[in-house]
Amino acid sequence: MTPSDFKDLVNRLTGTPVKECNEDRLLVGVLKKRRRKLDWSQFNELLLLVNKDRVERPFFERFFGQDCSVASLAKGVEKFQVAAMLRYGNFIFAYRTLSRIQDQVAFDRELGEVLNEEEEQTAEYAGRGKVLIKIEEIPREDTPLVGYLAPKQLVADAEDGTLLLACAKQAGDEPTWPGVEAQLQAVGNPDRATKIVSKYQSQYPAAAPAAFSADLHRLVPRIKKRADMVATVQQAAARNQDVYLTWDHMDVYFATSMRKAWEFADLYDFINQVVKSSHLEDLKLRYFDPTQCYTRSRIDKGLVESLMLKRAKCTVYSVQDTDTLGKDSELAATLAQGKPVIAYVPDKPVAARARELAKEDPATILDRLRFVMYADDRLMAEVSAEDFAFVRDDQLSQFVFDSPFRSVPDERRVKAFKSKQKSKVATLCRLIADSEKRIYDSRAATLKEFHPLGIQVNLDTGVANGVLVVRSAENCAKLLRAILTRSMDCYPEFDPKENMWHLRERISDSIFRVVTGNRKIYNCFWNFYLRNDNLRTQQ
Repeated sequence: MTPSDFKDLVNRLTGTPVKECNEDRLLVGVLKKRRRKLDWSQFNELLLLVNKDRVERPFFERFFGQDCSVASLAKGVEKFQVAAMLRYGNFIFAYRTLSRIQDQVAFDRELGEVLNEEEEQTAEYAGRGKVLIKIEEIPREDTPLVGYLAPKQLVADAEDGTLLLACAKQAGDEPTWPGVEAQLQAVGNPDRATKIVSKYQSQYPAAAPAAFSADLHRLVPRIKKRADMVATVQQAAARNQDVYLTWDHMDVYFATSMRKAWEFADLYDFINQVVKSSHLEDLKLRYFDPTQCYTRSRIDKGLVESLMLKRAKCTVYSVQDTDTLGKDSELAATLAQGKPVIAYVPDKPVAARARELAKEDPATILDRLRFVMYADDRLMAEVSAEDFAFVRDDQLSQFVFDSPFRSVPDERRVKAFKSKQKSKVATLCRLIADSEKRIYDSRAATLKEFHPLGIQVNLDTGVANGVLVVRSAENCAKLLRAILTRSMDCYPEFDPKENMWHLRERISDSIFRVVTGNRKIYNCFWNFYLRNDNLRTQQ
């Protein structure tokens, strides 16, 4: 190691450059032997040679240790930088604070959570008792009923179906369309009922009223049975919310926005993949799952979710088709508390994703298409005129919008349509999967590298906190374990283009902390934060 190398390490350690040092001749003699052992007093001698303040023993033992040598100095400085960025987001204040503490207990207390090791934290989770009251799990297919849109559609379809059945019955055993239409004029909502019949006639122009009546007898009981489940599911979900409120621990908050049925299903699958992972099975986690709870009042819903955000140790943010005010607010609120946010951005192979989409009902495929047409400029350049006509003219869109009832797909009609249009549906699903891949890759890059709000400040301490982006449920589970057991693997790196230090987390390859090299910003920012007496007490 050369004197210049050593001075650079000291710059990184103290946060300020070495000035007016002409002791290179003395440094050369000490630093040329890489295996030379250095104890606490010898390390301080080197600091004083370059006109830097000495450190107390707890500082030396924590970051450099009994095996300190010339060769290991760089590793010790890196350990300090990691701790400084995690605890303070500031090298100068960290060095001046930690290096002057003489008592080991006081030093450990000052480092706080940064000091804890994985083994200790794992034992704490493993030692938890089981929950006294478990939630009543709502099955995947019923999770849309805890939302607000799907139940409304179900209730509306059940009411319409009941009216139409009554009209068909009044029209007689051998009804005619004029007879059905005459009965429609007598129902409570004739315009709505007439519209449903018109859709049916449009889709089946050769069908007789008897066929319409038979289809109603086949479909309406299914719809009514499904609608009758709404109250039961919502009551169970409301009880689940009470259980979440009473749990003594809350580790993870899952932030998302859900409107469509397939959005509930996607989140249900993702959460279960994460929390049932082998990486987390020994931790006895408590987590808030929005697919398993319900609140009738929007105000109460906001209060409950705000409390969960306050209590949870971290948030997992699902990057979906659209970013919403609620979900983005939850991300910002977590970062503002200085807690980690994991952003999950799907990254499924295109072929596998296309096969998944092909299994969905046409309405879901059309919803996905609408999203990618809005979000991906390249899509329309890759869609042939024939495929575009299939979507926009008289095939997919007409099939979806001419469905008499939207809440419960008519499996017979869906099967016949997909069989007839198999090749076109497969082509469309591949186009959607390609487009989703581009969109999600772009969103991941935006969060990791480009968007300024991908880094937000802890409002209490001033520490800049970055979003951790993962592309798989497995990596999400690995990172969750590292966060909860305080064993994250981070390393500092200097970006000369931005004149800034980054603390990068290895699993997500994301920036977790930053220290700017802009002297004006640095000085003004920390003047306001570090002159706050309350903050001094905390730090």
